[in-house]
Amino acid sequence: MNDLLMAFEVLLAIYKDGAYSNLELNKRVNGASNQAIVTRLVYGVLQKNVQLEYYLSKVVSKRPSKTIAVLLKLGMYTLTYINSIPKYAVVDSLVTICEKYGKRQLKGFVNSTLKNFDASKITLPNDRFEALSVETSVPQWLVRTYCKQYGFDKTKEFLSVDTFTKEHIRPNIKRLNLLQLKEKLDRKNILYEESVAGGLFVDNNSYIKSLNERGEITFQSMTSMLAAQAMEVKDGEKILDMCSAPGGKAIYMSQLADVQITACDVRQHRLQLIRDYINRMGGANITAQYNDGSVFNQEFVEKFDKTLCDVPCSGLGVVGKKADVYLTASFEKCQELSVLQYKILCNASKYTKNRIVYSTCTTLREENYNVVGKFVKENTQWKVSKSQQYLPDGKGQDGFFIAVLERSK
Repeated sequence: MNDLLMAFEVLLAIYKDGAYSNLELNKRVNGASNQAIVTRLVYGVLQKNVQLEYYLSKVVSKRPSKTIAVLLKLGMYTLTYINSIPKYAVVDSLVTICEKYGKRQLKGFVNSTLKNFDASKITLPNDRFEALSVETSVPQWLVRTYCKQYGFDKTKEFLSVDTFTKEHIRPNIKRLNLLQLKEKLDRKNILYEESVAGGLFVDNNSYIKSLNERGEITFQSMTSMLAAQAMEVKDGEKILDMCSAPGGKAIYMSQLADVQITACDVRQHRLQLIRDYINRMGGANITAQYNDGSVFNQEFVEKFDKTLCDVPCSGLGVVGKKADVYLTASFEKCQELSVLQYKILCNASKYTKNRIVYSTCTTLREENYNVVGKFVKENTQWKVSKSQQYLPDGKGQDGFFIAVLERSK
């Protein structure tokens, strides 16, 4: 009962009040004995939201209030995907929660709806795009857009991969190298798998957390490392990180070579995240500075050898880590973001002498190839020397885009 009640309260704050899932979970369940199951329930409902919406449309004749809809989604998810809680206990608990939240008159409705619910008896839509949307719990507009860009088979392949639960870590190479980190993990009998970026995939545990707190390692995605590596920083260079917070790429670049880095963000409170990251990792030669990347800054003109533009994006490539992304995503918002991304890239070109790396954690052409393509078409002194769209593979690779642009000599 407590698990379901806590999960319901978190979900209600997310669906009804627009709360961020990770912040709401941390606020309500951080350190609690039932944290694991509550987190699984919350993220599970969010990840399966599209599918649960379809189920809901099939089991009710009229859409209920938001509170009851959240309650039913939690019930349907638990009954379908959580085998450790008996059906009667799920139904009884959610009926009690219904009463607790002042919906006494709907107890019978909740009770009968959940008692009669069986996902295996609900048929998928006949339309293959709608069916794929329900099967993978991805919004239909996005499924159709992906299919136009990647084809149906490729879209189904990457949308159907399992959620990857391991964390990706890298050593703080100012304090220990990869071999030394492996030796530490071997001594603790902690299993790991090396990534193509030179980090390790591990199951998070108290020892991994302690290494992170001491600044011997840091959590950083494989694709984030690849974006920083694409800068190919060299000793003596001046580097601009346009959209830096929380600062992971800036700190990594500062460890790859003896460079001077200006790490910018448009939000003052996020500059402190960069400074905290620098302090934990013992970073050097990094200046955290307020700057709006979408607004031209005369002081930055031709000041930097290379610039990293890890621009704000829809985050559609990392929905496995941010389960509430789909709740507010839309094609129109992606188009709006592409305008902002283009402004940032154009400004970066005026600040930069040699190389720009443009990166996003999304999977749509509108925010990736289209932005870069438009830029090089209108700025002929810049050429794309390399670009790659990474797609989620269920093995630790996020949806991510990296393009390397070089100024003509």
